[in-house]
Amino acid sequence: MFTKDKKFISGMFDEISPTYDKLNHLFSANQDLRWRRKAVEYIQKQNTPVSDILDLAAGSGDLGVEFLKLNPEHIFSVDISPKMLEINEKKLNDSRNKIILAEAENLPFEDNCIDVCGIAFGIRNFEKLENCLIEINRVLKKGGMLLVIEMFRPERKKIINRLFNFYFSRLMPVIGNKIAKSNYAYQYLLDSVYSFLSVKEYCSLLRSTGYETICFKNNFLGMVNTVAAKKI
Repeated sequence: MFTKDKKFISGMFDEISPTYDKLNHLFSANQDLRWRRKAVEYIQKQNTPVSDILDLAAGSGDLGVEFLKLNPEHIFSVDISPKMLEINEKKLNDSRNKIILAEAENLPFEDNCIDVCGIAFGIRNFEKLENCLIEINRVLKKGGMLLVIEMFRPERKKIINRLFNFYFSRLMPVIGNKIAKSNYAYQYLLDSVYSFLSVKEYCSLLRSTGYETICFKNNFLGMVNTVAAKKI
């Protein structure tokens, strides 16, 4: 049965942490690294000082590596998977990177203290998405940015061809589970995408939780999108 229970999600990512980066890069042909890089370049182009960054659902730290290019005072790498955070800490290897085991619904920060919150391929795993967006809004400074890269539920008309759909729904779960030595993790990946919001629905939810969408980029087939929003 499909679930976004926090204990389940934490355990799943602990389990697949040794192969997580390898499979991400394999399945996206390394485009996931490019999408992260381009998202952070967008922030750079705003020419706004960035002091404190929240990398939420930070995982193994690929987004954090890009965030270091902004030369912040602090990066707070927050996740619910201890094993992923261990990889994150080693990968960034920077004293500015603060490792925090915490949930998106209950962030250990004061109000109005974060300049940028970034979430790369993690927001669809949030159990109570609306509550999480409200909590992120609380910790962001006024005008602060929420930057999300995610696989949103595709609209049927935007599924380009049957070959890709076969690859995503049949081959990826089999290959991913075999390499990760998991019985379910990459089937969860498929289920989490098709049970998530479309990008239009997500932008509508942003409006209702105190944000204004300021940038939208379709990275791949209407499914992988980068959405930047600011706290109103």
